[in-house]
Amino acid sequence: MIWKSFESEWVKMRRRRLWYGSYGAITGVIVLTTIVTIAGALHHPDARGDLTLGQLAQASGLSQGLTQSGVLLGAVSFSIAAFQFGGEFAHGTLRNLLVRQPRRSVLMAGKCLAVLTFLIGAVVVATIVAICASFVMAHLRGIPTGAWTSGTGMGDLGILLGDLTISACGFAIIGMIAGVLLRSSVIAIAAGLAILLPVETILTDAIPGTARWLPAQLLESIAQGGTTTAPFEPALMTVSAYVLGAVLVTLLVFVRRDVTA
Repeated sequence: MIWKSFESEWVKMRRRRLWYGSYGAITGVIVLTTIVTIAGALHHPDARGDLTLGQLAQASGLSQGLTQSGVLLGAVSFSIAAFQFGGEFAHGTLRNLLVRQPRRSVLMAGKCLAVLTFLIGAVVVATIVAICASFVMAHLRGIPTGAWTSGTGMGDLGILLGDLTISACGFAIIGMIAGVLLRSSVIAIAAGLAILLPVETILTDAIPGTARWLPAQLLESIAQGGTTTAPFEPALMTVSAYVLGAVLVTLLVFVRRDVTA
């Protein structure tokens, strides 16, 4: 039954406008941050510890630009997921779906899996394009890329791709939750992005130590493979607990609340 709901959601998600818009936005975000990172690298170290060309020539250099795209990638993933779920309420199509599949938990699970696979594909495609852009920028800036294609470099890239995927899926699940609870894609996107980006940033700057507890900050740390403030494993465990609790509450609300439109 979940597979049928999954297929049903993919029928809608195969629209060209959604593919071009979503994949284009995610690819643009990752490629842009990659280009800006390589273009802004310095020839020599400075007091601020900015990225240098020597660091980019190392095995981890290919991953440096990708690690900076966590926040923007998360914002796009959140918006896509919130639109897919909140739009069902706003457009009045949820009622028709429930006629075909009255088991709401099954419907929600299928839709969730469809959105996540859609986003995973987008991250993979965007990463491939960003890798090509990285080699072009490296050539323009005279950065040797031999270490990038070594076993260590490819291993680091694979780990980073996994981290970006986990982060994007985390933001997407939060977007789905917001869409279901607020029942409007516009309100969900506006309220969610306001809380996840500027509000959390202000709280992090105002109250030291809060970055290890705020979901968007934790997902950003996961996208970077962990930071000194929020190491990878504690960040992943904390976010997983948040998401699991929120999903259970959302599922309970979705199952019990009347759908009148």
